[in-house]
Parts: sequence; C-alpha cells; structure tokens
Amino acid sequence: MRNTTEVRVLVPVAILKGQVIPDQMIRLLSHSAVVLLGYHEIPEQTAPEQAREQFEGKAQAELADLVEAFESWGGTVETRLVFTHDSDQTIERIATEADCDAVLLSNPAPSIDRIIVPIKERINLESIAKVAAGVSRQHDVEITLFHAATEEANVSDGEVLLGEVSDELTTLGIRSDQLSRVVVVAQNPLQALVEAASTHDVVVIGEEEPTIRGRLFGETSERVAEQTVGPVLVVRRPIDPVDDDETGL
Repeated sequence: MRNTTEVRVLVPVAILKGQVIPDQMIRLLSHSAVVLLGYHEIPEQTAPEQAREQFEGKAQAELADLVEAFESWGGTVETRLVFTHDSDQTIERIATEADCDAVLLSNPAPSIDRIIVPIKERINLESIAKVAAGVSRQHDVEITLFHAATEEANVSDGEVLLGEVSDELTTLGIRSDQLSRVVVVAQNPLQALVEAASTHDVVVIGEEEPTIRGRLFGETSERVAEQTVGPVLVVRRPIDPVDDDETGL
C-alpha cells in the first residue's frame, strides 16, 4: 500500500532534445518518489516501434544519466521511455498510470530558497499542501502562501483561506518560521501572481481543470510557467471515476 505522506512527482524530459533538469530541482525532489518520463515526439508518419528501434539506445543512456543524478542526492526514481505522436497526451496518461501527485514544468533553477504557493479557492487544498510540504520538509526553504483578491472586501476571506493552508502545512511538518502569507488586491490576479513569483524560485500551483481528460494543465499554470523563470510544480486534481466511465477510457 502506498504511503499516504509520500509525494510522487512526474518529471517529463524531452529526451534527445538536450533538455536537462536543474541540479537544484533534483535536490528539492530528492525526498519525493520521482517518475522520470523520457519522451520523444515523432512525426505522424513514423511508427513508435520504428523510432524505438532507431533511438532507444541513446535515449536510455540519457535517462540513465538523469537517474544517476537523482540517486546521487538519495532520490528514488522509476523511469518510463515513450516515443509518441502527442507528448501532452503521453504526459497525461503516464501521470495517471503512475498515480502522480504533481507534474514538473521544468525551467532553470540556479538556487531554490523560496517557494510560492498560490491559493485561489478551497479546491484540492490537501493535495497542494501535501506536495508543498513534501518537497520542502527536508530543506530549509521559505514558503509564501499567496492569494490575489479581486476587491478589498474579499481580503479577509483570502486571509482565512491562507490560514487554513498554513495550519495544514504545520501539521505536515513545516515549521511556522518557514511560512509567510501574502494577500493582495488585484484586478488581474494572474499578473499579480507572476509578479510575486518573480521573487521566488519555484511555484507550486493546483491544476485548474476539473479532470485531466482535457488539457493536462490549467490555463493559469501554463501561463505562469511561460512567464516565470523558475520551475513550476502542477498539483493534479483527483480524477472523478464517473468521468472516466463516461469517456469509455
């Protein structure tokens, strides 16, 4: 049975494209269970079996180097190698099959001292707190809980919301002196988040889509990843079994 406190993180890598995972991010994930997905997107006219026959040796060698990097920090790693026509669909599928709590959108990370955790509403808070605590508990990092209210009247609600998440994080082993809370009033909450994230090293953000049956990442997480310089950990929502049955998957 899976340890309920264990955090499983899918780390997709565009293998054969020279993509690397920053050493500091590897260190941050060293106490998580990492599922390392090496994927190579191929043209529609190319069969996956043909690509595997041509590229598997080199791809496996690159994966082995990444596994060694994670293991050098004491990390636990399992690997998948996929040749695919649709990388987004592959990431979605593997995240589900491997029962991952979060998916890494990798960006450069020269250092990791500050993590920002935007909280928008009371959805999936336990999973967000679990991931934030899981990657921070063994590291001396600062965690900023962030909420953008659209008007002054909603500030108190935001403060209560962040207080609940703060309590959950301390229950999960995060020291109170690691935590701070920021509530701002902003007409454009996304832009406020991007500006706040610019002074942090990693963003831990909840997935916005109701399930991962559409796009894997919600619009906000995608845009934050595009507009910030650091890595983004997208915390997945649980899949509704009813939705699975209806899709016939």
